[in-house]
Amino acid sequence: MRLRPADFFRPPDLRQGIGEVPSVFSDSSHGPQQTTGVPPECSGKPVCRSPTGQQFKGGTMSLARTLFIILPMAAVALAVLLLVADRIHRRPIVGAGLVMCVIGFVPVWVMIPADPNVPPASLACFLVIVGLLPGFSWRLTSGDLMVVTAWGLAGLAVAMGSPLNYLLSEVVFGALPAYLAGRLLVERIGLRRLAEVLAIVWIVVSVLALFEAVTTVNPFNYITVHNNLYEEWAPSLARGSFTRVEGAFGHPIALGVCLAAGIPLILATRWRPGYRIAAGVLVLGATIPTFSRTAIACAVIAVVLSLMQVHTNIPALWRMGFLTALVAVGSVLLPHILGVFDEAGREQEDSAGYRGDILVLVRQLKPLGLSSAYQRSGDSVAWSGYSSIDNHLLLTALRFGWIPVVLVMLGMLVYLARALGQRSNPAQIALLSLIPAYGTVAFITQIGAVVWLIAGMAASAQLSVLLESRNNTAGGGVGVVAGRDNPWNRLRSRDRSHGALAGRPARSATHCAGGTGAGNH
Repeated sequence: MRLRPADFFRPPDLRQGIGEVPSVFSDSSHGPQQTTGVPPECSGKPVCRSPTGQQFKGGTMSLARTLFIILPMAAVALAVLLLVADRIHRRPIVGAGLVMCVIGFVPVWVMIPADPNVPPASLACFLVIVGLLPGFSWRLTSGDLMVVTAWGLAGLAVAMGSPLNYLLSEVVFGALPAYLAGRLLVERIGLRRLAEVLAIVWIVVSVLALFEAVTTVNPFNYITVHNNLYEEWAPSLARGSFTRVEGAFGHPIALGVCLAAGIPLILATRWRPGYRIAAGVLVLGATIPTFSRTAIACAVIAVVLSLMQVHTNIPALWRMGFLTALVAVGSVLLPHILGVFDEAGREQEDSAGYRGDILVLVRQLKPLGLSSAYQRSGDSVAWSGYSSIDNHLLLTALRFGWIPVVLVMLGMLVYLARALGQRSNPAQIALLSLIPAYGTVAFITQIGAVVWLIAGMAASAQLSVLLESRNNTAGGGVGVVAGRDNPWNRLRSRDRSHGALAGRPARSATHCAGGTGAGNH
């Protein structure tokens, strides 16, 4: 069963292509020998010394030649990155497209061969941070404080003995860049514009997934990179006699869960209701050939919760038609889906049973710090004999303690209360729709990037709503905080004018009266 999280931080094998370098050359029977040339043993070595300590110039010249090639390439790469960051600073929509495209079309095994390895999505998020952080408002919400506190507790757990590698993979090169990218992008371009970028990418991903389901050809598997991540995630999986679709996500569950997370945002775009519903149906349909119970459940929950919210702004007749079509199509496809699961038989039962068995590890959790179940043998890690933890909440608690996990779960309860009161934003609905995934799969491949990106989007959008309520404005009071274009805020303020939908700033009553107002900073 290939459901353990990828080890993004396994150091590359530096021994390949590098031979042993002898420090002295001597003959045991004749004693030290003086040499005037390069000894045969030094042939091909990067650095070699004679018995008298003289360094041969071949190694020095080889090093100089290498630096002569690498340094200009590094300078060019740095210049390109700075140009991209500057472009993102001038047009944040470019950063949104970059992040979404990397998540949707760049497999996780395509990495820079460096230690530690950084996922492609995190690199894209770092570029967005470099481009947009100078203009950040630094106005924080309670959600920001909760997330920062959880990360701080994870850092404290490392100080108490948890491996530093876990903090790097989970927070520094995982949650942190994705969360900040989502936070910054929504602040600059608004939630609905960012949702539209995501919707376009998710539509293409869904079309490719359905193409893969029909042809059993995954074009992303032909992107060959010889590393351990390619060997781990590139091979396709099957359920019963059917090959499951994976796309660029490396696993069917990862593809399905990420697609499900995008449905609430797709339904909240500024497109016509028919277009939004068609896109939602397409993305929902693309989760089916993953044959993942978790992914399909998340997608259905996303649709139901989204249609319950006022902010979706879809007429009641369209909603009823969508739900009716969903039930009709589901009744037709359900027997076939259940047939595939029945054909899988033992594999499905073992998978579900294993997820139940690992719950015994809850007894060995600590409030803060590494669990006593931790076992390490060479490069292998196990938790009281369980090598794969298909439960991200449990895995995080095993690594850092249960207090950070409980803190994040309390935040999810707040989002649930807001959703039931129809006061949530689409990003919060997306996080709620993934509740089945938090306890049934680890954050493998791109799942973590998608979850934390949407978490940042949710926090930024909520801040915009709070500021509008405080300033009694219809979008004009968030010009500094949420960017000039924030149609989501204006819709939440019941401004249904064409200017709000088109992204043009709506002037507050204070502005109309000639005052300075809260947004005139």
